[in-house]
Amino acid sequence: MLGLVGSNRRYPREPPPDNRRRHCWVLGTAYERGPWPGLILEWRRNNADDWMARVVYVPNPKEAKSVEAWFAAGLLRPLEPSRLPQGQVDFR
Repeated sequence: MLGLVGSNRRYPREPPPDNRRRHCWVLGTAYERGPWPGLILEWRRNNADDWMARVVYVPNPKEAKSVEAWFAAGLLRPLEPSRLPQGQVDFR
């Protein structure tokens, strides 16, 4: 039987972290510390087989500017209304 390209019966790939949720907090970049509200656009694996997310986020709510970048899954947190950072708004 033919399988899907890239699939492996012995070692199935786990889905990306909580792939049903799209709203997130970006915890930081190489240059600045967050958190900033973000929206996950897609998930992909990098060459080390770790999950990365393409995210659009707003680094400064006082400016009309958004940034799109790739982040390791460990730099993102799901948006949970009960655990919002002080002064942040629930964007869901």
